[in-house]
Amino acid sequence: MAPKRKSDANATTAAPAKKTKTAPATATAPAAKPSTVDATTSTDVPNEKPASTKNISKTATTPVKPLDPAPPPSPPPAPHFSGKFDVYSTKLPFLQREYLPEGASKPNFAAVHSKILFYQAKPDFSLRIVLDGDAGRFACSQVVNPISDEELEPIRLRGSAESVAFDAREAAHKSTVGAGPGYAARMALDTAHTGCGMVKSGKGTLKMRRVWEEDGKELFEGYWDFDVTYGPTLRRKGFGGGDTYAGAFWAVRALKDAEGEEIGIDL
Repeated sequence: MAPKRKSDANATTAAPAKKTKTAPATATAPAAKPSTVDATTSTDVPNEKPASTKNISKTATTPVKPLDPAPPPSPPPAPHFSGKFDVYSTKLPFLQREYLPEGASKPNFAAVHSKILFYQAKPDFSLRIVLDGDAGRFACSQVVNPISDEELEPIRLRGSAESVAFDAREAAHKSTVGAGPGYAARMALDTAHTGCGMVKSGKGTLKMRRVWEEDGKELFEGYWDFDVTYGPTLRRKGFGGGDTYAGAFWAVRALKDAEGEEIGIDL
């Protein structure tokens, strides 16, 4: 009688093996297990082993070599502090709305740059700067003789590219507080043309740095302060000892004319 065998887990219970007269040797042979060999494996040849899946498994689990990471973007070219600039106060409402829209947590420099270009084309600006090496000039229509309302000029700059620091009072937003490469200069009013006894002196400082660059477009941020000391004529007329001017600003490079020359003030 054939010994009992457990059936394959995926098959139903096997029927008892039948005895045959023509092949008595098979009466004592163990009952064959139901085949679970893959359909692609032949079972016609006796003692043939199922096809190996060793190579298939190895291929499936071989890790794919990761692609080389993309190289980091090239840093923007270093700013150069030379040429002519049109300058705009950070207090202008139409620029403040672009700089930090309601609900925003960080400045939108690109939007400020775009809005400034709109007003620059009019042309419209708060003040102007020109830099050439360590020399420069600053012009602002708000710095005036209080009697005539004539602009006090020329205001000379003497400075250089160096590390500059901006504190919370000088920066347009807290995220830009800190130090970095920029330009710093001393300001001095040439009083030879301000009228006899009107203005004794004018002194101050200016600093600026680039805060945004994209495809050659640049936005600069800066701060200036300037103290004017009045002469005896203005004092006698009741204008006091002088005036102090200060403010944060954004600046863009000047427009160019048909010949490619920058438009603005000269040294």
